[in-house]
Amino acid sequence: MGATCRKGQGRAVDPTVPEEAGVDFDEIQVDDSAADCIPAGYRAKRRQAVSAEVATVSLEQPITLKKVHKSTDAEEGIRAAMQHCFLFTGLEEEQKDDVVHVMFRRSVVPGEVLIREGEEGDNFYVIESGQFKATKVDGKKEKLLFTYHGEGAFGELALMYNCPRAATVTAESHGVVWGMERCTFRSIIVVSTMEKRQRYEASLASMPLFAALSPEQRAIIADCLSLETFEMGDYILREGEELSSTSKFYLVQGGTVECFKQFNGQKQQVKTIKAGGFFGEVALVEHVNVRAADCIAKDRVKLLSMGRDTFERLMGPAETILAGQVSEYQKFNANASSCHSAAAEVV
Repeated sequence: MGATCRKGQGRAVDPTVPEEAGVDFDEIQVDDSAADCIPAGYRAKRRQAVSAEVATVSLEQPITLKKVHKSTDAEEGIRAAMQHCFLFTGLEEEQKDDVVHVMFRRSVVPGEVLIREGEEGDNFYVIESGQFKATKVDGKKEKLLFTYHGEGAFGELALMYNCPRAATVTAESHGVVWGMERCTFRSIIVVSTMEKRQRYEASLASMPLFAALSPEQRAIIADCLSLETFEMGDYILREGEELSSTSKFYLVQGGTVECFKQFNGQKQQVKTIKAGGFFGEVALVEHVNVRAADCIAKDRVKLLSMGRDTFERLMGPAETILAGQVSEYQKFNANASSCHSAAAEVV
């Protein structure tokens, strides 16, 4: 992977990139008052898209990453913080290693401002220790948005997009943060997001479910997918499992998934799903509270997953196909149930 970036340019690499390119804002519920300092677990009341253009990044010229020595404990702390930051969830391990290696240490004192509302973004920060507050000017008053207690990250959105800082983050105690420079951040994060998006778009284009969608629609869906891997025998879904806000819809990118269902106490295979297929949609389309079948990896399986909220928001264009598939499931289940009942009566 190679990249170069130029400071201050606002031309998007791909003019077809939607305004939410590379970031699933519905999943993190970004609010415009805190868009530049999203803490782990932060949930805003409404969705606010970022409308600024994506920073210019080239995939052609390689970059040289400057590694900064740090202790094992420091590296582990950075990795722990990365787990709570949405921008890192889709990165490969090699890319995560690059992020850890290039981050530099910065000690702060009470009252020190790390990022200031309205200014151009320069660094992204991960907190190792200390207390910090995120604030925004509201009229003539300063509004407190969030307080960080020894963990979290901030500054990522202004680095992903050419827009000014949306909030101010100030140290309230002595502390330590790990930072990454703007150009390095864009090279590692933005380029990897684009590359992943291109791979996922190609996968979607090859699947019948998405064949009728426009490239723009597939691009938006691709931005919301996460890669998950399961080994042979792993349960991906369990029949009767309750749905929650974290429930997912799955697309099979590689491998085979077998689906089983209980009929009169007996487990029966009802479907085999290979690359290009999908599952997990029944409970979401029918708006029921539990999963309809066991879904088990027959071999090593690679899946592209989509959260429940995102599924309900984006899968409208494929609703007819999904409804037809659910209807086929229902017919099969009804026939299988009738056969088991008849066999029981004969016995």
